[in-house]
Amino acid sequence: MSHDDTLNDHTHPHDDTLMPDNGTAGENQEGGNEALGAGAGALGGAAVGMAVGGPVGADVGGAIGAVGGAVAGEAAEGDDEAGAGTGAVGGGVAGAVIGGAIAGPPGAVVGGAVGAAGGAGAGDQLEEETEEGDPVVATDRPY
Repeated sequence: MSHDDTLNDHTHPHDDTLMPDNGTAGENQEGGNEALGAGAGALGGAAVGMAVGGPVGADVGGAIGAVGGAVAGEAAEGDDEAGAGTGAVGGGVAGAVIGGAIAGPPGAVVGGAVGAAGGAGAGDQLEEETEEGDPVVATDRPY
């Protein structure tokens, strides 16, 4: 190894220690369609809800759209949908509360969409790890 080598040109002996195989089966390492679906669903649902029922309609429509989008995205991957849908609700609510506190109603919509996307991905991964029976938690990592 020389000074001009790039990270792709060699491996480091500590890589296995810092980045252990987390045991996730190959079929469960997915592309994140549930997160894309949740974000798009939250935005679409909020837009329709706002047109129909004002700010309250936007909240309800965003939540329904986030769950629907997360479940549809996960179903497109051919997997279980419960974790993605549950995560989308939790993430969407948390994101909407934080976004609303920072920037009012527009912040709530954007925050809800971002939170739903993140929550859907996290909920799906948690479900997959639980199904595999050996979830890796933060305290198990050496870093």
